[in-house]
Amino acid sequence: MMVRIAVALLALIFPFAAAHAQPKKEQCVTQNNQFAETQFCVDSVLDPEGESRFGPGAFLDPDSGKAWCEGLVGYGIGETVTIRFKPAVRVQEFTFLNGNPKSDVTYKNNSRVKQLRIQTSDGIGILVTVPDTKEAHTIKLPRPVKPQWVRFSIAEVYPGERGGDTCIAGIIPNLEQANN
Repeated sequence: MMVRIAVALLALIFPFAAAHAQPKKEQCVTQNNQFAETQFCVDSVLDPEGESRFGPGAFLDPDSGKAWCEGLVGYGIGETVTIRFKPAVRVQEFTFLNGNPKSDVTYKNNSRVKQLRIQTSDGIGILVTVPDTKEAHTIKLPRPVKPQWVRFSIAEVYPGERGGDTCIAGIIPNLEQANN
């Protein structure tokens, strides 16, 4: 009898575990600029709402009033934006635009990043706190790096008034500072 119960429980648990063990499918967009081909990739994307889209394309034009919003249930803790450079370029600063900037109401209704874990392909790993503001914020790495990629992970959020969708309006690498 105990064996049947154990087998029944495993049958219930295994498909659930297997479904959650699926690898994430990144969504990416690419931009060519003066110094490198820059690719912005995200782990998940919030489903469209009417005409609004929330994919990584928002990173190509951070002044568009659009944002990338993660697509998980909850606050998206651990979801990432990975910026890849081809070829690797020197960088030390990023301009960070928090939240969904469509309007003040939209900004407050959606969650925003409070703490961001930043990792680079050449060994930097830091945790930064970003302000809860629509204004641009400069994030400076401890030293200039020449990474193939930089990964920004949501570590903590300012909860939205309406829901858990966490949004980022822009992450802009300052390539001119270190490459001129």
